[in-house]
Amino acid sequence: MSLPKRNLCFTIPSVYDDTELDCRLYYPRRTEQNSSLFGRGFAIVAHPYAPLGGSYDDPVVALAGNILLRQGFILITFNFRGAAGSSGRTSWSGKPELADYASVYGFALFYMDAIWRHRKQKQMQGNKEGDGQRLQHDSGAVPPTDRPLLVLAGYSYGSMITSHLPTLEVVAHLFEAPKEDSAEKEIQRRACDLARDGRAYIEMYTSDMTLSSPRGRRERWGEGAQNGQRSPPTPPHQHPQLHHPVTMGGYESDVASRRVSRESSRRSIDGERVKQSIDRVRHKMSVRKSASQQQSPTKSLPEDKTEGALEAKEMTRDATISPRIAYVLISPLLPPVAGLITMFSKLKLVTKTSNMCNSGPNQEHEGGEFEQLVRWPCLCVFGSKDVFTSDGRLQRWTEQLRARAGSQFVSIRTNSGHFWTDSEGIVRLQQGMIDWIAALSADGDKRSNKDDDGLAQGRSPDGIFPVEASPI
Repeated sequence: MSLPKRNLCFTIPSVYDDTELDCRLYYPRRTEQNSSLFGRGFAIVAHPYAPLGGSYDDPVVALAGNILLRQGFILITFNFRGAAGSSGRTSWSGKPELADYASVYGFALFYMDAIWRHRKQKQMQGNKEGDGQRLQHDSGAVPPTDRPLLVLAGYSYGSMITSHLPTLEVVAHLFEAPKEDSAEKEIQRRACDLARDGRAYIEMYTSDMTLSSPRGRRERWGEGAQNGQRSPPTPPHQHPQLHHPVTMGGYESDVASRRVSRESSRRSIDGERVKQSIDRVRHKMSVRKSASQQQSPTKSLPEDKTEGALEAKEMTRDATISPRIAYVLISPLLPPVAGLITMFSKLKLVTKTSNMCNSGPNQEHEGGEFEQLVRWPCLCVFGSKDVFTSDGRLQRWTEQLRARAGSQFVSIRTNSGHFWTDSEGIVRLQQGMIDWIAALSADGDKRSNKDDDGLAQGRSPDGIFPVEASPI
């Protein structure tokens, strides 16, 4: 099993040590069934242990990713350092990989913020212009109390890293007012640049679904469309720029460009993408060098890059929109295996400039290890025949998390192994995720109204999740 052709390939620097991380982004196809999450749902899926062949091309990553795409999520996958020829090498502590995931986490926050902020502003502008009635009937309009949903997922080693991610507050604090030429700033700019394509895609698909009937087309566009004064948008499946994969490499700052140049000799699974990225960086540096004698560096930047930088500054001034968070863990690794591959070191977020474990809110200070897995909705799917973690240990671990006060943790136990090769296990994994996502989506509006800061209110999992995904 594999994912569909990616829409975007790009790189971001890791906040741990600037190592370049290969990332892919996939757009979902909108259907009537996933319209409630289309443009509102975002997901990250992390892959298994790189030294054993794990990468973002892993079939279980593809299995989970396809489920999320069908439910309307914009999907992000990435390679940990050293995976499949990517830059860097796998660590013995897991801390660099945790920072790698946190880097993608930060990218996702900026990316969804740029999309959500634009849609909110567009809706407010439409209401001011007296077009609120049309927006109210547009299924793509943003409800005033709704917030985007971000699913943090991982399989095997990826689930171990996912389960130790810092809090939303810690990640937001890490990217708060980032310094120029820092990895955090480059991640913010890259997210703003790519969000423009995402916004166009979402708006196209929303318009296409709204205009599915001749009557809807006449009501929305009026007689002016027939006279050439105002024409409806091109449907997404006919739009040439939204379905060809886009490769994006290189950075805006000189420091970041030099960082990429040092990595120009590395091997990558996407050789053509890397070559194009390096060519862009070299061209950009040569343009800056020649333009510095005649004009300011800002004028030498492409127009879209300048817009991205301005949008990043706008996001820095304003508070980032706080999403709802949820977790998906597939075949999680527990001790002793988890200890062996991390040399029994304590997983905590460490960056180039700070140790985030000792700054800002942290899960250990708030309620113990794995607190995020009970604070937010979490689905854990594992097999009774897992060769890396015993069935008994997995059952005890999941029972302990479900027993915590206010826990939103839920688990599904199947008669499968670690690698999900049997058809029965695959079906249960698929159906379990589908049911859990459906319940999560249905509960979203009520939770948004009752919980302004996005924190859990101590509800029992029985009030959130379907029977099929009930505890073991």
